[in-house]
Parts: sequence; structure tokens; C-alpha cells
Amino acid sequence: MQRIQSKEYFNAVQAYFAKHKDPATVYSFLLNTLWTDKQKLSDKMYYQRVDMLKMTENCVSFYTGTECTLVLCSNPEKQAP
Repeated sequence: MQRIQSKEYFNAVQAYFAKHKDPATVYSFLLNTLWTDKQKLSDKMYYQRVDMLKMTENCVSFYTGTECTLVLCSNPEKQAP
């Protein structure tokens, strides 16, 4: 599982999610936002097929089946559920 701590990326994903509810679309948006920052994501992340996401006040968790593949949190002190 990858973990990213970034208020900027979290806010962008949250705003995008408000208009686009499909988990795969939101995940693609995040990957496209991060494409210039490849050290944040492994190559494997680009081939994941995300089909579910869980959003809390401070974190977004992306799932492939039942496996959490990526957690994006806005604040380092906050933990994903």
C-alpha cells in the first residue's frame, strides 16, 4: 500500500470527487495530477484497477477489490480508518 500525505492533493481529490463519483475516475485524476512526481507512486500503482474508495474528513483510501492500494491524507497526524 502506498501512502501520500498532502493537503494540496487531498483538497484537489476532494473537489474532483464532488463532481465525479466514479472511484476509477477519481483515481485516474489523482495519478494524472501526480504524473510529474513519479517517486510518490510505484509503477505498479499505474496499473491498479480501483473500484472503490472511502473518503473521511482527512483521508481517501482507494481499493482494488478488498485490498487498499493507496491512502491519501491531508494531515500527517490523521490516520486512515
